[in-house]
Amino acid sequence: VTVMYSDIGRLNEVIEIWRHGGGDKSGTKAMEASRANARTAPEWKQTIANIADLALEFQTTIHKPVSFSPIQ
Repeated sequence: VTVMYSDIGRLNEVIEIWRHGGGDKSGTKAMEASRANARTAPEWKQTIANIADLALEFQTTIHKPVSFSPIQ
């Protein structure tokens, strides 16, 4: 959905936000499917290989939209 960065806070932090379907179990299944597909895509493997040495850490968090969010 988007890639963001900030000039304040942690230095050189890049935040990617991906949308993976609904906020229920179908969203979790969609997330697992897209991650599995990405791992087999040659373009994705090359991209990760290009940036892996630049990263000190990778972190994954899962967020659910609040009830009033337009993204459900």
